[in-house]
Amino acid sequence: MDTATYTYQQLLTKYSNCITPILELTIGGKKYTSKEIPIMNLEVELTADGTASGCTFSVDSQFKAEASKWAHDFDKNVKAGAELAVKAGYETTKEIFFGYVDEYSFQYSGDESPRIEISGLDGLGYLMGQREPIYGGKKQAPALVKEIIKKCISAGFAKDYKIGDLKGFETPIIKEQIDDWSFLNLMAGRYGVSLFVVDGEIVFDDVVSNTAPIITLSIRDGLRNFTKRVSLAHQVGKVEIWGRDVKQQPIQGIADSVTAKNPNNGKSAAELVPKLKQSVLREYNEYVRTAEECKKLAQNRLNEIAMGLVSGEGECIGLPEIIPGRYIEIEGLDDATNGKYFISKVKHRFDQSGYTTSFEVKGATTR
Repeated sequence: MDTATYTYQQLLTKYSNCITPILELTIGGKKYTSKEIPIMNLEVELTADGTASGCTFSVDSQFKAEASKWAHDFDKNVKAGAELAVKAGYETTKEIFFGYVDEYSFQYSGDESPRIEISGLDGLGYLMGQREPIYGGKKQAPALVKEIIKKCISAGFAKDYKIGDLKGFETPIIKEQIDDWSFLNLMAGRYGVSLFVVDGEIVFDDVVSNTAPIITLSIRDGLRNFTKRVSLAHQVGKVEIWGRDVKQQPIQGIADSVTAKNPNNGKSAAELVPKLKQSVLREYNEYVRTAEECKKLAQNRLNEIAMGLVSGEGECIGLPEIIPGRYIEIEGLDDATNGKYFISKVKHRFDQSGYTTSFEVKGATTR
């Protein structure tokens, strides 16, 4: 995962003022570029919310009717499960997606030229279908997480992984009647980490705490539009987690203060509206065995809910460096809007209008 910080001017220089967009695809080991073939309406959607990221595009005008065959051997290389990588940029390119072909169709019509529609998923998509059931409670969760993620790499649908320091829960886990993807999401919520894939790297780590922005944008420097939204929907002032210890005695843990990083010196929902402190979410959990584990889980749950206080979206000129799981800094607007926001989703799009990057953001505090 890219941990660098860029300036807009640096990227303008790198990409020669971002004038002529270029795409490079790798499908089943064979490379294609937008200079050679018409790659139409490509969209890469990257998320940091535990769902699989995806890619869709179509290829047109490559069927040779007189020979009844596709140019560049598309019909031979486009196969379900084939490696799919996308690089984007201008004179130089950077990889923005790595995964596999999930679905494709060859479309023929008497009114239009034949085309191929292709969609891909990253490694998390593969794990959705993996259902090896029982680990029998003999392994700690960190070992299980690593074992599951390595399956994806062994299958060739991911290239690397990053697992954070998972502490706070000692009870061995039983994995039963649940697919690997759902299990990883369950564990991500338990440990208060994010689960997502960027450029073939599966990330299972606390990325929210690293508030260094990947880039700063303003209306003068690349930003085309930006919306900030503040909503008290689903916000609570306290989370209580209940469970039972090894002797089946009731245990409890409480979190009543948001500890998610606060890059803008703002206030949480309960600080903005003190009466929200009376709003309590109570949940029972089978995975806790001590009061300390209850408190840890309650804090992770409260922080997760708090990240829904602020949301928004923006769009800028196409920049391959913008990825989810990092912060973006917005400047040049009003004091309440300027600041750092966690990027939860990024969409890279190539169409007749050129190359654009849009993003969704969220945050636990606001000014």
